[in-house]
Amino acid sequence: MGNIIKVDFSGRWSQSLDQLIERHINEETFPGIEVLFAQGPEILLHKTWGRQEVGSDKPMGLNTVFDIASLTKPVVTTSLIMLLQEQGMLDLEEPVATFLPEFGNEAKSKITLRHLLTHTSGLPAWANLYEDSDSFEVARQRLMDISQEVPLDKRVIYSCLNFLLLGQIITEVTHSSLSRFFQHSIREPLSLENTLFSPAKHWKNLSGIAPTQYCPWRKCLLRGVVHDENCYFFGEEAGNAGLFSTALDLHRFCCMLLNEGSLDGITILSPSSVQQIVSNQNQPPLGTRGLGWDFKDVVPGYWSCGFLFPPGAIGHTGFTGTSIWFDPLNQWIAIVLTNRVHLSRDGNLAAMHQFRPRLHNLLLSMV
Repeated sequence: MGNIIKVDFSGRWSQSLDQLIERHINEETFPGIEVLFAQGPEILLHKTWGRQEVGSDKPMGLNTVFDIASLTKPVVTTSLIMLLQEQGMLDLEEPVATFLPEFGNEAKSKITLRHLLTHTSGLPAWANLYEDSDSFEVARQRLMDISQEVPLDKRVIYSCLNFLLLGQIITEVTHSSLSRFFQHSIREPLSLENTLFSPAKHWKNLSGIAPTQYCPWRKCLLRGVVHDENCYFFGEEAGNAGLFSTALDLHRFCCMLLNEGSLDGITILSPSSVQQIVSNQNQPPLGTRGLGWDFKDVVPGYWSCGFLFPPGAIGHTGFTGTSIWFDPLNQWIAIVLTNRVHLSRDGNLAAMHQFRPRLHNLLLSMV
């Protein structure tokens, strides 16, 4: 990395940032937000706006714990799959049916772990596995029975089902729960102190956790319990969602990737694994994807990281209102955490879609 750039987040730029965020708070895109912007280990901006929840004067505090939703896919599931490959326990080119025999019938027998990681399996984006299932076993069998929407390698379909399958593969290979293997392999070595699955099961004081939505199915406001219903039915720790974390912990995780898999003398992944993760895996005309991460293409179009993050930037978003984007070349890291779904499951999606690139453009405009 080159020299750390000192940025003055003040004056007219700061006013523009405040105006953008406060407008979206007033328009109920989210109740509050935490933004961390860094260059590698150097944090340039770390600030919150708004409130933690509706009907409370409690401000959104620094280092609030968020349900990070689909950020679980790259942070947990992708990292653990790559670690298992390094350990010789699986290979990305192996069929899913090698590990989940009940999955691999007919055309699905050719779906590999790489197809799941790059969303080229042809499986649909989502399926309701939890309603009308009277047990985990029934829901799991529904997952195994899912049919492809399109043939292999014909289209990128971003699919939660791909990562539910990867989560099942991890538990089969390790004979361990996803949370236990993540804790042993990533959380504890990296000292991610506030990153875990199912905090409501482990913490007595949940006041530092941003609530998500009132769930009609579970008939309660969710705080410290995963928002994603399929994940909840899979024991709150499926490969598609379930992780809770903070901006500072996610910053440490990104620094590990930007430092070729190591941080503070601790190696999590090999440099070659990290290089694969942050490289485009899909050939045209397929959309670009890293392994488990989105990969910004040179092709113009909508990107949640905005226009100013360069091609080759790596990122992911979460349905609850979260995102990570980082630039391996310049080492910019932008972590944006909200509990958007606390206000509405779907009613503010369009506003969030608009907000994300505008925010990232503002952040990058100062460097």
